[in-house]
Amino acid sequence: MTLQVKKIRLSELENFVNSKEFQNYEVIPISTIRAQSYLANPHGHPDDIVLYLGFTDNKLVAFRSIFADTLISEDQLIRFGWCSGSWVHEQHRRLGYSEQLLREAYNDWDKKLAFTNYAPNSEKLYLKTGLFQPIHQFEGARLYLYAKTTKLFQARINPVAAVLFKITDFFIELIVNVFGIFYKPKTNSTVLFSEIEKPDEACYQFIKSNPANSVFKRREAELKWIFEYPWLTQQKNDESSRYPFSSFSGNFYYRTVKVKRDNKLLGLFIFSVREGHLKTLYFNLTEDCTKEIAAFLKKYCLSNKIEHITIYKKELTDQLLSRKFPFLYAKRYGQKIYSTFQVSNKKQHTFQDGDGDLFFT
Repeated sequence: MTLQVKKIRLSELENFVNSKEFQNYEVIPISTIRAQSYLANPHGHPDDIVLYLGFTDNKLVAFRSIFADTLISEDQLIRFGWCSGSWVHEQHRRLGYSEQLLREAYNDWDKKLAFTNYAPNSEKLYLKTGLFQPIHQFEGARLYLYAKTTKLFQARINPVAAVLFKITDFFIELIVNVFGIFYKPKTNSTVLFSEIEKPDEACYQFIKSNPANSVFKRREAELKWIFEYPWLTQQKNDESSRYPFSSFSGNFYYRTVKVKRDNKLLGLFIFSVREGHLKTLYFNLTEDCTKEIAAFLKKYCLSNKIEHITIYKKELTDQLLSRKFPFLYAKRYGQKIYSTFQVSNKKQHTFQDGDGDLFFT
């Protein structure tokens, strides 16, 4: 069956999400808060095609969303689109609809697309097209503390297993609490940390004076956009059940941590916590404080009963894996960033943990 494709430009997005057509969809192709974020994107242009909708018999059966960004490749600024959100109705899968929409986007975005923060099956579908090549491999880790087996093995739970998992979770918490008593980090006591929800003026002044040498130049404008236009809300509504991707979380927040010595700001880092999962997202420091940051994160995880933590920054990963205690289990973990265009990085610019849409989710 032929797929009819409809394209929504950024300049049309606001009217589209307010339309009766949008409200009548069984599955919506974008949440209202994500649409607001797209509209406020500092890299967005009115003519950007940000939604690709696929219809059969006038029914929405597939969609794909894209948002604009820029990167530096050998001192050249390249504008491109992040692939973020691809869905096909379960009764219409394996018909090539996802690839058809992707190729439409590939042509419309001047053959410049990128993706990361993917599920394994999504990665296979992208690579099957032959359009993408890896431009970076994160050498990170995932470490488990107050792990919840009821979450980790949710698909396998039956009534008997549920009881066993709850008992297991009780003993895990007991063991970690004991570990917390004996955890005494040895760090440089002159390095001090202070937590705030989002970067303040001092942070932005620091970033302006010490721009991170990164491929994706996320500075004040980009960070303010991310914090002011989140993709997740703690207020559950009708959209959360109609949108196939993240739009609601009962427990999601950001933390910006300022790092100081002798009242001098050495830099900052940012992480998020969602439903017990801590993810580091951004680092900008003028001195190597890896050991101190590792100790801070361990104490934070113990104090806030974090279930597991994902780190992509290699130096921090190596530090945590070399001294895993008090984490119960740790493993190497790291995704890739893929693009359809050549990215040269001879100057060894860095990649941030939160590049792509990971910062939002």
